[in-house]
Amino acid sequence: MYSANRNAFFFSFVVALGGFVFGLDIALISGTIKYIIAEFNLSAFQVGAIVGGATGLGSIVALLYAGYFCERYGRKNTLIVIAALYLISAVGSAFAMSFETLFAARFLGGLAFASLTLASMYIGEIAPPELRGKLVGLNQMNIVVGIFVAQLLNFCIITVIGSQPAWANWIGLTALTSWRWMLGLEILPALLWFLLLFFVPESPRWLVMNGFKHKAKEVIAKIAPAEMVKHQFAQICENLRGAEHSLSVNEQLGLLFKSRLRIALFIGVGAAMLQSLCGMNAVLGYMPFIFSQVGGGDVSAFQQTVWVGAIGLFFTFLALLMIDRMGRRPILLWGSAWAAISMGIVAYGFAEATYMLTAESVAAFDGRMDTGLLAPMLDVEYLSDLEFKRALAANLGSIAPSSLQADLLNVAARMQGVLVFAGLIGFVAAFNFSLGPVMWILLSEIFPTRIRGVAIPACALVCTLFGGILVPTLFPWQIEVQGVAATFWIYFCFCVLGAFFVLKVVPETKGKSLEEIETLLTAGN
Repeated sequence: MYSANRNAFFFSFVVALGGFVFGLDIALISGTIKYIIAEFNLSAFQVGAIVGGATGLGSIVALLYAGYFCERYGRKNTLIVIAALYLISAVGSAFAMSFETLFAARFLGGLAFASLTLASMYIGEIAPPELRGKLVGLNQMNIVVGIFVAQLLNFCIITVIGSQPAWANWIGLTALTSWRWMLGLEILPALLWFLLLFFVPESPRWLVMNGFKHKAKEVIAKIAPAEMVKHQFAQICENLRGAEHSLSVNEQLGLLFKSRLRIALFIGVGAAMLQSLCGMNAVLGYMPFIFSQVGGGDVSAFQQTVWVGAIGLFFTFLALLMIDRMGRRPILLWGSAWAAISMGIVAYGFAEATYMLTAESVAAFDGRMDTGLLAPMLDVEYLSDLEFKRALAANLGSIAPSSLQADLLNVAARMQGVLVFAGLIGFVAAFNFSLGPVMWILLSEIFPTRIRGVAIPACALVCTLFGGILVPTLFPWQIEVQGVAATFWIYFCFCVLGAFFVLKVVPETKGKSLEEIETLLTAGN
C-alpha cells in the first residue's frame, strides 16, 4: 500500500471512530430499558423519548447548524467539538438522577450524532476514488463494531449481576446500578476519539474553498501518490473555480434546489428515508426487549443480541470488501430485497404467536404480586399480544407496573422463536451489507463539494427525523397499541418500497471521482 494510501486510511479510520462511539451509544441504551423503567417508573412514551426522542431531537438541532459550522470553522474543528459533546453526554447519562437529567444527557449525545454526517463528508473529500467506497464504509463498519461491543458488554454486565461475585459488589455493580455502568462505558472511547482527532488534517477541498491553497497542497501530498498531487490539486481547483470561499448556508440551499442538482437531492433524500423507515433503529434500540418477547430470560435475550451483533459485524466487513468490486447499486438493490424478505419472516413469526399463562409460570411471581388476580387467565390461549395485554389490564387494573406486565408477557409467549431469530439475523445482515454503509457512501459522492456542507446534513436530517426520532420513539407505542406483528409488517412494506426506489432511481458511482459523478448527475440539466 502506498504511504499516501496508508495516510488516507489512518485519517479516515480516526474520523470514523465517531461511528464506533455512535454504535456504542445506540446499543448500550438497549440494555438499560428494563432497569431505567424500574428506576424512574417510565411510561411507554418516556421510554421512547429516552431511547430515540432525546438523541433524535439533539441530532436535528445539530444538523440544522452542522452545515454552518463545518463550512465556517472546517470539518476537523467541528468534529472535535462533536467528540467533546459525546464525552459530556456519556458522563451525564451515567450519573443521571431523574428522567429529566437522563433526557438532557441523551440530548447532548444527539447533538454529537452529526459526527456520522461529517465523517462521510470528510472521508469522501480525502479518499482516493478507487478506495472511497471502502474508506467511507469504515464509518458504518465502526458503527457496527461499536454496536457489537456494546451488546457484548451489556451481556457481560447482565451475566455478572446474575452471578453476583464479591468484586462486583465491591465496585458497586449491582442490578440497581447496572444501567449506569452500561451508559458509562462510553466515556473512555469518547475521550480517545477526542484526543486522536487532533492528529488528522483539514479537508483539502475545504482549504481550497477558503483560500488556503498551499495548505491544501500539503494535505494532498499526504494522501495521494507524488505523481498525482499536481493533477488532483488542479482538478479540485478547477472544480471549485469561482468558489474561493465557502458559500453561506442560504447560497448552498439555493444551489441545492436548482434543477441541475434535483436528481442528486432526490437520490440523497430517498436513500435517507429508505435507511430510516426499514426499522433498523427500532431493532437496535430494543433488541433485548424483542428477544425477551420471543420467550426466555434476560441472559438469553442478551446472548441472542450478541449473536445478531456478531453476524451484523461480519456482513459489514463483507460489504467493505465488495463495495468497490460489485458497486453501490447492486448491493443496495439486492440488500433491500433481502431485508424485506427477512422482515416479513419476523412479522409472520409474531403474527403466529399465542400467549398463555399456566399455574407453574405464574407461581414465579408470588413475591411480586397477588397471583390470585391472574386466576381467570390461567390456561386461556390468547391469539395476540394485544389480546393478552387487554386481559392483563382487565385483571390487574392500573396497579401493575409496566415491568411486571412485560415479564408476564414474556413467560406467556408461545411462538416459533427460531423463525423470529432467523428473520432478525437476516434483516441485520442485509442492512449491514447494504442499506447501512451504502447510504453514507452515496451521500459522500453525489453532491458537489461547494454544497456538500449543507446537502449531506440535510439528507442526514431526513434520516434523523424518520430513523432517529419517529421509528424508535414510536416503537414502544406501536407495540402497545398496534401489536408486535403489525409493527413489523409496516417495516416490511417500507423495505419493499425501498427496493423499488433503488431499482428505478439510484445510479452506479463506483470508481468515479467526485467531479465525474457531478458531471454524471447534472448531465442534461
